[in-house]
Amino acid sequence: MVIKLTNVDKIYVNGEIKTNALKAVDLTIESGEFIVVLGPSGSGKSTLLNVLSGLDVPTRGTIEVHDVTISNMSQKELTKFRRDHLGFIFQQYNLLSTLTIKENIALGAHIAKDSFDIDELLEKVGITDQKDKFPHQLSGGQQQRVSIARALIKKPLILFCDEPTGALDESTGKDILKLLNTLNSSYKTTVVLITHNPGIASMADRIIKMNSGSIVDIIVNKDKVQASDIAWS
Repeated sequence: MVIKLTNVDKIYVNGEIKTNALKAVDLTIESGEFIVVLGPSGSGKSTLLNVLSGLDVPTRGTIEVHDVTISNMSQKELTKFRRDHLGFIFQQYNLLSTLTIKENIALGAHIAKDSFDIDELLEKVGITDQKDKFPHQLSGGQQQRVSIARALIKKPLILFCDEPTGALDESTGKDILKLLNTLNSSYKTTVVLITHNPGIASMADRIIKMNSGSIVDIIVNKDKVQASDIAWS
């Protein structure tokens, strides 16, 4: 077990209005799994990712990550935990425009207790020939590969992906998903990916379906498909 949520609620309060973004969520994610969280806009999937990863804290309930209870940590403790153990990939690449590709990736290595060799990782994600360029000189798909390498360089226990293909066309998006699947297999990194694209779910080990702040179904995917073969929508 790498993540365990027990009876987790998340309530947002805006004046007199209360919104139950998560409702009594129970979930266990095993080490090395490729998990896809699927649901429409407003279903709670982004909130789930945020509390899973310590970017936000639950209103009630317990969250354990790698046998450490993070739901009662201070913000300072959460920041250190994320820095030491977790990796993040977002729809926006968040690269520093004044640094080269290799320098952007090196930022992740500088904060890590243990890190991969940068040149090895550049080769693994297929951007060795781009390492001395700046972000504006790369395509969207290449920039996303850089953000993936930056997240992976510190050997995270878990890689959280928030709509990582949302800004990409189908061909480039499938290339990124293929890369994530390869890295999951090669490094046994647990991957938690949220999306509204049901086609992406077909490549997961398990599919977590959400609606109105609740997990409505958990599907064990016995017929995983390759990223190149998913139905894009």
